[in-house]
Amino acid sequence: MDELVLWGRLNSINVQKVLWTLEELAIPFQRIDAGLHFGVNKTPEYLQKNPNGLVPMIDDNGFILWESHTIMRYLAKKQTTLGQLYPNDNQIQAKIEQWHDWYNTVCWPPMRTLFWGYVRTPEAERNAQELESARQQMIKVLTILEDQLTKFKFVACDQFTLADIPVALVAYRWFNIPIERPSFPNVERWYQEVKKRPGFLKYSSDPLS
Repeated sequence: MDELVLWGRLNSINVQKVLWTLEELAIPFQRIDAGLHFGVNKTPEYLQKNPNGLVPMIDDNGFILWESHTIMRYLAKKQTTLGQLYPNDNQIQAKIEQWHDWYNTVCWPPMRTLFWGYVRTPEAERNAQELESARQQMIKVLTILEDQLTKFKFVACDQFTLADIPVALVAYRWFNIPIERPSFPNVERWYQEVKKRPGFLKYSSDPLS
């Protein structure tokens, strides 16, 4: 069987989700740099496979798949013997998917504004009002997460699952950009736990770029 191929650059949060999942599941793969200055993702060959022209994308022995959360769930269901990232429990699976949707609609938008503003925008070009608004939105986001983590050890339930990976990558950005942060004890407790995992250490702990 051919080795799985992943397209995407290492500093993409969406690619990092898939890389962390692959590490958790011990799935061998090869990676092709794509996106931003690497290009590739706008070529006719790439667009034929992924018309969105975005990363990540995988080719699993001829099976093409894009969208990071969908890829994560596909990989976890395929490799169930090596972990419980996506437990065979309908209600827990629904909760994982709920938190994946929450990430997309509630959690990532303000964090994306903060990340691009502080990491990828020169200081002289930053919009201070926009960044402060995004910081306030993130405080509301983390208040929701704080409440959830008073009930469970991890995001979806009392074990580490696919729900934790995207949110942990947002938390990494939150804790590593130069902003004022109120205390969220349960978020901080959870973050200290998840950032010990090999997938985080290998793919998500480099300086933000």
